[in-house]
Amino acid sequence: MLVKLLTRKTLLLTLLFFSLLSITNVYAQVESVTASVDKNPAMADESIVLSVVAFGNPNNDAFDPSVLEDDFVVGRTSVSTQTRVINFDTTRSTTWTTILIPRQQGTFTIPSFDVGGKKTQPITVRILPVSAASNSKAREAFITAEVDVGQPFVQQMVKYKVKIHLATSLQRGSLSEPSLENADISLIGKDKDYSEIVDGQRYRIIERNYAIIPQASGQVKIKGPLFEAEVIDRTQNSFSYFNQTRPINRVAPDVVLDVQPIPADFNEHWLPSEFVQLNEEWQPDLSQIKVGEPITRTLTLSALGVSEQQLPEMTGIYPPDFKIYPDQATTASVTREDNIIAQRVENIAIIPNRAGQFVLPPVKVAWFNTLTKQTEYAELPARSIEVAAAASSNQTGLPPTTPNPLLETQAPTSVDSQTPGPLTPTVQTVTVTSLWSISSWVLLALWLLTLLIWWFSSHSKNAPPLAKQELNTNNLESENWKLLKTALKSHKIGEIYPALLKWQTSLAVYGGAKLLDENDISDSELQDELKSMFASQYAQGDKNWKSDTLLNVLARLRQDIIKNKNKSPSLQPLYASQRVAH
Repeated sequence: MLVKLLTRKTLLLTLLFFSLLSITNVYAQVESVTASVDKNPAMADESIVLSVVAFGNPNNDAFDPSVLEDDFVVGRTSVSTQTRVINFDTTRSTTWTTILIPRQQGTFTIPSFDVGGKKTQPITVRILPVSAASNSKAREAFITAEVDVGQPFVQQMVKYKVKIHLATSLQRGSLSEPSLENADISLIGKDKDYSEIVDGQRYRIIERNYAIIPQASGQVKIKGPLFEAEVIDRTQNSFSYFNQTRPINRVAPDVVLDVQPIPADFNEHWLPSEFVQLNEEWQPDLSQIKVGEPITRTLTLSALGVSEQQLPEMTGIYPPDFKIYPDQATTASVTREDNIIAQRVENIAIIPNRAGQFVLPPVKVAWFNTLTKQTEYAELPARSIEVAAAASSNQTGLPPTTPNPLLETQAPTSVDSQTPGPLTPTVQTVTVTSLWSISSWVLLALWLLTLLIWWFSSHSKNAPPLAKQELNTNNLESENWKLLKTALKSHKIGEIYPALLKWQTSLAVYGGAKLLDENDISDSELQDELKSMFASQYAQGDKNWKSDTLLNVLARLRQDIIKNKNKSPSLQPLYASQRVAH
């Protein structure tokens, strides 16, 4: 009995499954499908409503309008279903409504669509220019777009202005962003709302500005933004209590840019702008700088019409007697009068190691003036600073004297004030005990014995420690000289200057010759080459400076130093305390 009951239930479930399957198949059937547009022809700045109606029971995603994107801006697609029952005859339909906005004037074909196995008929649509519209009837809404420069350089900011013209009352609306491949797009400021008369018709203007920075050269096309809105429908019954609205859609025309590449003769960090400025601040004031006390230098680079990521580092050369501790740079962007101003701030802590007068070389940042098409420099001139000695309680510089407790002094002999004649000097008698005298002789003997043993050990047959140290110093000087020659062959000042500092420290074995610790450079040829090297970093310098001559001059001076290592060094400092070669 139980088996028969289970068999009957299984049979009923099977029949129910096939019944549902057949109903689903009926539901997915499409009897016919049609396509139509609300206007033909249409103006170039007008939207077209494409309606696709399928009779039957299609799936909601059976219609795909993406094939129209080459010729039209495809807007939103809404889906609605309707069921009618007349004399027990049920009719179902699904309607897809898509907003199409032509990208340009001309004749276009809306292709056939396949919906549930049924196909629509293709539609030929004519798009007329705006000038073909009747002059007797003003346009109720249109949108324009323009740029401030049509041939910008790569990474130069382009101001893109969109203006929505409305001759009717706006209920609600939204505006998308323009699009451009390989470009940074950002909004500038807030929307502007004002009125303007165009062709004798007063329009309400809604203006929006964008900053577009193309990252690649060549001809590119900015696709205009889409404006979707609900406006008051004046064609409806004016006695209606509620205002009726209707949708409108407009798209801005595309704008073509001819983006220019970086000029071939520009070898600096690429910074295209209309205005660049470099400022500095010192905390505390430079008049208060002392040895061992830190002072902070703040460099601020400001540029118009660039992003903060485009601002370069601000490198400078400082005297070797200064310790430099740079902080992490900070960047920011602000909007002023429809312009973007980017800033980069660098803080450098400076600690001088010795007193004297020093000269800081100029700091320069190269940039390309997009107005004059010339390379310019934002510059901080060379600055002379004087470092005072550190404050000290001992003005004489001598250590304080400490009385010896082992010495006993007696009172000075008094002089009779009534005795006429010249005054005699006071005599101080020191009495030393015999125990201190014996100890002193013992210590002196031990000291002389130690000195004698050290003298014999230093003159033994084996290599003495001082000779070994001199040998190691010679090897160090040779290695540093090889590194310096390698750096000179690279012709890069960023590698030459540190290698030159390192090499000069190893010249002590040759009679204490120093390159960086005096007040001037006596060799005129070396002085000229160093000036040329530092000046090559800036606009006035030779950008094609080579270090071959400097290498020959240093090699000649090195040979002179080695030959005359027991004499006073003739090579004077590389960095002068009274001036800087630049």
